[in-house]
Amino acid sequence: MEYIEGYFRKEMSDEEITKFEQLILEDPFFAEEVAFYLGARQAPQDEGETEKKERFREIYLQHKPAAPVRTMGRWSWYIAAAAVVAVLVFGWYLYQRPANPGQLANRYVEQHWQTLGVSMSSREDSIQTGLRLYNEGKLREALRQFEGVIRSGDQGSEVKKYAGIVALRLKDYDKALVYFSELSKYKLYANPGLFYQAVTLLERNRSGDPENAKQLLLQVVQNDLEEKETAREWLRKL
Repeated sequence: MEYIEGYFRKEMSDEEITKFEQLILEDPFFAEEVAFYLGARQAPQDEGETEKKERFREIYLQHKPAAPVRTMGRWSWYIAAAAVVAVLVFGWYLYQRPANPGQLANRYVEQHWQTLGVSMSSREDSIQTGLRLYNEGKLREALRQFEGVIRSGDQGSEVKKYAGIVALRLKDYDKALVYFSELSKYKLYANPGLFYQAVTLLERNRSGDPENAKQLLLQVVQNDLEEKETAREWLRKL
């Protein structure tokens, strides 16, 4: 039983996982043991795990092989049962696996920051010039433009946000965190500074970054800040 538990606790190496999954496919008796383990497993760690376990039970009952009929040999029935159990086990395992932090952040960046909105005014100011450069894919030039605006004395929240976004797109995570941290200190009706810091940490994904990002996401939810719903969704996935 410890061998089976090691698989679901994610304590196995890639090679051991491959052997375990192959054994399910090849040994119907072992597949039955896995099914029994999943059915008998007790004391889920949290409410989320309880839901996953109950969902697995529902799926298992829906797909549980019917009693063997006389026209099907016993060994054939075991093979069919093992195949069903294997599919359910793999699906359950993937369902339990946390989302990849970097993928969550990258998807957000791709969906929201491929381009940035520009003013329709006939007069182009320094910030609009930076936005135009950004949308043309000239990220380094755009960052220089925004930082030039900041050095000139414009310490507004808007230019800090844009500078942080461009720095993140350039993978300059430390600089992005500085700008987003400064952004979060402004008293705005809708301030995304904390959420953007979390996005940066998740994309960087160094040791400790996902945990720190979770704390920021929790603050976003608790304080009803910008991107609260996205933060709530990510906390469920991470």
